[in-house]
Amino acid sequence: MGTERARETVRRLQADITSGRWPINGRIPTEAELASELGVGRSTVREAVRSLAHLGMLEPAPGRGTFVRSLNPVRGVLSDFASTHSWADILDVRKALEVQAAELAAARHTPEGLARLRAAHDADLSGDTGAERGRTPGQFHAMLVDLAGNALLAELYAGLMAALREGIRRGALDNRQDDDARRGEHAALLAALETGNVTAAGAIAASHACHDLRIRED
Repeated sequence: MGTERARETVRRLQADITSGRWPINGRIPTEAELASELGVGRSTVREAVRSLAHLGMLEPAPGRGTFVRSLNPVRGVLSDFASTHSWADILDVRKALEVQAAELAAARHTPEGLARLRAAHDADLSGDTGAERGRTPGQFHAMLVDLAGNALLAELYAGLMAALREGIRRGALDNRQDDDARRGEHAALLAALETGNVTAAGAIAASHACHDLRIRED
């Protein structure tokens, strides 16, 4: 009974994450709040969070809470494989994936998906995203990849993001762009998606990837 309850708790939390209830970099409710909401013990919630952290979907931050880091399970083999390569190679592949995602999203997006991306961008402009702004590509990028409608691309991207977070944690990578510049490039990309301009969407995504993360030289 306890094992089944733990599995059901994992399923329910995973469904909340993949549905976008909590945004990328967003903090999930506390252990006590989730236990009350789900009608289970705190130890069951703790076990479920640990399982989802192992999948790369959640990341506990002692003293600050637990944050959503991916809308999809991160295959450990992908992030481990990526981490064996140079940061320059990883950033090149990140750029390639985001360009492909932007082009596919421009061609394949649904009105509902585009509306969610627009809402996320507008919330970012107002500072009301409910998310902790990290230094890795966040909610807008994850939703863009989701809008591309390619599950394999989404899995590859999630694995790469796990490797990038590790690079930032170790001080190997840093952010080179301020919030205004980031939001401006997001707005330009969103406009290209809304008009279905595949070429422009790819070009803007490529430029944005070049302006975003960089390898620290010190």
